[in-house]
Amino acid sequence: HPLLNYGYVFLQALYNELKIPEFIANYQAKTSIKYPLNEILELLVYSRALNPSSKKRTYEQKGNYFFELPDFSLDDVYRSLTHLSSMKDELTLHIHNRIQETRGRDCSLVFYDVTNYYFESENIEGLRQKGVSKENRETGIVQMGLFIDKEGIPITYELFPGNTNDLSTMKPLLQKIKKEYGLGKITIVADKGNNSGENLAYIDNEDDFYIISQRIRARGTELANIVLDQEDYEWNQDNTFKSKTVERERLVKRPDGSTYSITEHLLCFWSKNEESYQRNKRGCLDEKIEKFINNPSLLNASNSFGVKKYFKKMMIDKTTGEVLKTKPTYVFNQEKYERDIALDGYYCIVTNDLSLEPLDIIHHYHQLSKIEESFKVTKTDLEGRPIYVWTDEHIKGHFLTCYLALTLYRLLQLKLDKPYPIHQLKEALNSAKAVPLEQSICFITDQQEPFHAIAQTFQTNFNIDYIRKETLVEKLKNLI
Repeated sequence: HPLLNYGYVFLQALYNELKIPEFIANYQAKTSIKYPLNEILELLVYSRALNPSSKKRTYEQKGNYFFELPDFSLDDVYRSLTHLSSMKDELTLHIHNRIQETRGRDCSLVFYDVTNYYFESENIEGLRQKGVSKENRETGIVQMGLFIDKEGIPITYELFPGNTNDLSTMKPLLQKIKKEYGLGKITIVADKGNNSGENLAYIDNEDDFYIISQRIRARGTELANIVLDQEDYEWNQDNTFKSKTVERERLVKRPDGSTYSITEHLLCFWSKNEESYQRNKRGCLDEKIEKFINNPSLLNASNSFGVKKYFKKMMIDKTTGEVLKTKPTYVFNQEKYERDIALDGYYCIVTNDLSLEPLDIIHHYHQLSKIEESFKVTKTDLEGRPIYVWTDEHIKGHFLTCYLALTLYRLLQLKLDKPYPIHQLKEALNSAKAVPLEQSICFITDQQEPFHAIAQTFQTNFNIDYIRKETLVEKLKNLI
């Protein structure tokens, strides 16, 4: 007897609440599409949320759900990805507007980050390009920039070729949502990977705010000296944390040669926990450095993290110090090493919102972990990578299904009283299965927590062992 999942129905209830079927129907009415586009999208989204796999395998397992699908082919599934690609911008805006209508949405504080996803194929074309892979993959990657609100619900996203620099992804997407989404005045929180003068000048010029982390070690001695100057630091009672605020003018050079000045606060922090983390991450660096000082030739074959940057390759005579054209050697930069050691535990955040208190800025910045967790969910629970489709249109269609699955899970989380992680919700919805028996009777399998909490939230329950098929069908229809 087959095990048929009916847990998908709670995702379908949210899907219908967003009026996605009506949107798809309006889109399809303007085309010559003959296959059931909405039903295919639902299959792709629920399968991505519950049992992520390739499009081919998803099609082959379409009978594993407790709903009857109209007839369509595997080719129709692939064709649908092209249409999903073309409707992406309008659909994500539609979903944003529906969330505002149904539950309200506070976009005064938004979070932005970039990640990348790798492909199974080694071919390089279109969106699939070689770039700096977050997972150290040698295959092509595609970049994704994502905006979420303060509750962790996605606002929108954009895909970029894999060789796109992270710094150049924020501005075009921000311009787009400011124009089309009507967000009003916003504060953007992002990490140091998006800290460029061009990005910050654009945000400030739009009369918006930013809270963004600042590199210290890579910014030269001037910033390091500001951070290490102990004047004006204020300590907490346990002497495990201190902070100070320095007002400064940031002068941004624009591509056209003009300059733009931003008044901002540089918030400098030191944390005992951060110091311990950085020193543990560095490991036994002293021992490594001693080894390379005694035998510099080992550096030629070394890829040791955090060591080579303290050695400068020079053409000198060790005995006389004379600069030569041969006999390369490495000279240890003691000053740089000691400065980096002194900076352990320090980190910086910059903002152009001069009214914010340091602890509020820290609180806002720490919420950036929500978007990092969203990327983790997309990559692991939703198995958004590796990517098995090849054309740009199919890649875009694939990521739209991932985006929709993530959005439905976030909305489900907000409906529940307890903050269940997505992997628990996924397991719970997957545990909800019915086994069709003889005489139109279905056996209901045991469900995992938090399934009963989900059912209770939707004002129903499935605490039964056997149920007539038509009764179960009616029960599920009432939910959607």
